[in-house]
Amino acid sequence: SILDETVTPMGARRLRWWLSYPLRDTARIRLRLATVAEIKDNHLLREELRKLLGDVYDLERLGGRIAMEVAHARDLVALKRSLLVVPRLKELLAPLTSPLAASLRDGMDAMPATAALIERSIVDDPPPTIREGGIIKDGFDAELDELFSLSRHGKRNIAALEERERRKTGINSLKVGFNNIFGYYLEVTKANAHLVPPEYVRKQTLVNAERYINEELKEYEQAVLHAEENGRRREYELFVRVREEIAQQIRPLQETAAALADLDALASLAAVAEHYGYCCPVVDDGEAIEIVDGRHPVVERMPLTEGFVPND
Repeated sequence: SILDETVTPMGARRLRWWLSYPLRDTARIRLRLATVAEIKDNHLLREELRKLLGDVYDLERLGGRIAMEVAHARDLVALKRSLLVVPRLKELLAPLTSPLAASLRDGMDAMPATAALIERSIVDDPPPTIREGGIIKDGFDAELDELFSLSRHGKRNIAALEERERRKTGINSLKVGFNNIFGYYLEVTKANAHLVPPEYVRKQTLVNAERYINEELKEYEQAVLHAEENGRRREYELFVRVREEIAQQIRPLQETAAALADLDALASLAAVAEHYGYCCPVVDDGEAIEIVDGRHPVVERMPLTEGFVPND
């Protein structure tokens, strides 16, 4: 809790891993320390890095969900938003001279084709489910656009039909309704039953009203309901196809997630080093360990009555 100033879930997991499995190779330790020191000494760069990383979703988990074919539309939008941050992160890392920073920069792939595919296909604020429709953008698929148009126009035509039937029959209270059992219907109060034309077919009798269907309404009903059903099916098929295409790029996604996790953990250590005034140790392969005014990160934060005393 003292050392964890990460801003992403994957960075937090990486820092926990580093603490649980410390490095033993001095060359790798020096690489990591040099990068932490460089990020620490560049205050404005560090703050911008951490701000941008805060906009990155958990790419490790998202990649797993995509590979296992359980990702939904919101996962893909989260992936797109995360990938759009990567180019700016790479720009910020460019001035850093440490080899590890350069390696992390090279390990990040903004995957522009993947981000563009999601931008073209998935609406910006999709619903949580993928089988109820409302996830594919207009213009992405001609067949789906045609079904959308048929559904929308059909509903508009049904509203217009209500007004035409009122004028034709002289029943001002006539209304078009819908329920899941009978579908669309024309409802007329019993007081106006004598005005109902002969082509109306009774579907249901209520206490104070009768419900009818006519040929025109039946045709509209078939067009609208079938268009909506087929549209939802088509949307699901398109979404699965998009998800499968992204799954083909799982390797660069995983590599990018790993680089971002490392960067977040390093930036966290740099922030902690500045906040608590830690110094960068000189690590070598010798047998001597020389510590002057050593401070234990956890013990010095404890509410000790006599206060913490640094130790040589």
